Amino acid sequence: MEKLRLRVQIGMAALLNIGFFQWHSICFPVLNCYSCPISVFSCPIGIIGQFTALGLIALTAVGAIALGGLIAGRFLCGWVCPFGLVQELLYKVPYVKFSIPRWTRFIKYGVFVGLVVAIPYFFSTESPLYFCRLCPVATIESAIPWALWQGTTNPLHLALRLGILLVIVVMVMGHRRFFCKVICPLGACLSVFNRLSYIFPGRDSKCIECTVCSKVCPMETSAQKSLSGVFDHTPEECISCLECQKKCPTEAIRIWG
Repeated sequence: MEKLRLRVQIGMAALLNIGFFQWHSICFPVLNCYSCPISVFSCPIGIIGQFTALGLIALTAVGAIALGGLIAGRFLCGWVCPFGLVQELLYKVPYVKFSIPRWTRFIKYGVFVGLVVAIPYFFSTESPLYFCRLCPVATIESAIPWALWQGTTNPLHLALRLGILLVIVVMVMGHRRFFCKVICPLGACLSVFNRLSYIFPGRDSKCIECTVCSKVCPMETSAQKSLSGVFDHTPEECISCLECQKKCPTEAIRIWG
């Protein structure tokens, strides 16, 4: 299953970034930012921020997030997101591994409300605190190429972005999927629907509560048992990577739907 997921992640990274070399040498149609002409309707977080700045609600983006979340929760985070793949590869780099407090995963909700919604609404998307102007993915796919190609008129902001990117890279090398757990606003949106998702991994009555699944989970989740004795829904952080299914000694974990 691990090899299958890796193949899917690599394939999706290639498919979603099929626009490579289409604009100023580097342009990505997914997970890119405001600086790329063909990315205007690609990143849902960017769309929400842009519409919020105009005093509007991005119904298409919100609807797409809700539909994806209700169908499969954070499955996209575990199988599709290219930056998720980058994080998993960075975590394999020899480096000091560390844990973080569980409360830190609530920060991403504050990032969404504050930097994606409030900042563009009150200050516009030109604010240096707007999420898309700080996002590490946008820094890699837009800010750095722009600086190399056209130079920069704001070296201090570029230095800030590079500093944030460096900190995130270091944190990701030390803690698995740090960005997903703590910062990602799209992950925050999808996690709201995780317990309502139609397709999800669950534990049935064969579960002996050995906690192996919690120990191997990259998102450090711990499912709750229902009144019927069946672990029928996943916690908010589950990305459906199925690491738990592979390690379960009683084969109690399966895909529900």
